[in-house]
Amino acid sequence: MNKEAILFKTEEERAAAERVLDNVRAKQLAKEIDELISEVISYAADLDRILEANSLFKRYLDRISSLEKLELISLDNDLEDIDFRVKEEIVDLIKRINTRITIVQGNEELTKELKETYQFNEETMLEDINKAQLRVEDLIGE
Repeated sequence: MNKEAILFKTEEERAAAERVLDNVRAKQLAKEIDELISEVISYAADLDRILEANSLFKRYLDRISSLEKLELISLDNDLEDIDFRVKEEIVDLIKRINTRITIVQGNEELTKELKETYQFNEETMLEDINKAQLRVEDLIGE
């Protein structure tokens, strides 16, 4: 007996459930991307505060906000020879920023794949939920 036959009565039910769950996943990824970008901006602002407190030129917030697509950042050459304690803080924040940028890039790629695979349509979402015999409460965690 086919595993899918146990879970779904029809192919239409299975396909609808897949579309709904992938749509929910895409929305969760978008929310996570927004949160990560917010963290990146916050860390860049922290970097600039550290630089300014040490009489150095602020640059990271401008660099992050001017990029159309987030890219990894690095320690600028003029910061290589600063006090090691300050440099350590800056390098730590850069690593935090880059970790989040890497996650954002992966999530954006996955979201793009999901949207290309399933032509999400908000108008038919409720219909798909009904076809899949899902409850809205199950999808929003209430």
